[in-house]
Parts: sequence; structure tokens; C-alpha cells
Amino acid sequence: METTLAKAQEELVSIGAAIAANCEPCLTHHVRLAREAGLTDADLLAAVAVARRVKETPARLILQAAHRLVSTGDGSATEPPTGPSTSRCCG
Repeated sequence: METTLAKAQEELVSIGAAIAANCEPCLTHHVRLAREAGLTDADLLAAVAVARRVKETPARLILQAAHRLVSTGDGSATEPPTGPSTSRCCG
């Protein structure tokens, strides 16, 4: 596969993808290759920090949405709007 990315850049992308996929074997593999490509621990920690922010933001937002949808402050459940025009469910 031809790419315009340098090997170090390719490994940084791969580390982000491994973190997104929750794949520890892939992460281990790509961290090793990243070090072989000359990336430092500081470089790798910076990549992990970016991946963490990217991964945690949607998790935080969906939990906030869940809380909004099920909590009215008095313990009763709130139903989200339904119908084809308001549903964005993938199922």
C-alpha cells in the first residue's frame, strides 16, 4: 500500500485506532513499531492524550444525554421524542 505518511505518522494513526478499538495487542504492536520509527515516549504520550480526549468526549456526551432523557428531577422517566423525523437510531 502506497502512502504519503511517514512511518512515524502511520504508527501514530495506528496507535489512535488501536485505542479507539480497545485492542491491546494492536496497541502493543504499534507502540513497538512507533519506537522503532524513532518516536519518543513523549511523542507517544501526546498521541495517547489525544486519543483519550477523542474517545472520552463521546462517552461523556452520551452519558449526559442518557441522564437528560431518563431524569426529570422527580424520579419519573422522560420519553424521548419518537417518529421517523426525530429518530436517529441505527437500529
